[in-house]
Amino acid sequence: MTSVPTQRAEDLHISNSTSYANHEHEQTWDAVETYFECITTCSLDDGECITRCVEQLRDTDA
Repeated sequence: MTSVPTQRAEDLHISNSTSYANHEHEQTWDAVETYFECITTCSLDDGECITRCVEQLRDTDA
């Protein structure tokens, strides 16, 4: 007879919290990467382009 491992509710909560945190972390890095890709297409003198990139980053955070 094999024993089936059981998980306590606390372990499941920690696991779900960790999974959620990892997902949030991944989304943040994706947004930052998109921001840097955006600003590298802007001219340093093009304030409107940089502003659009910042707004895009801000919108992904909301």
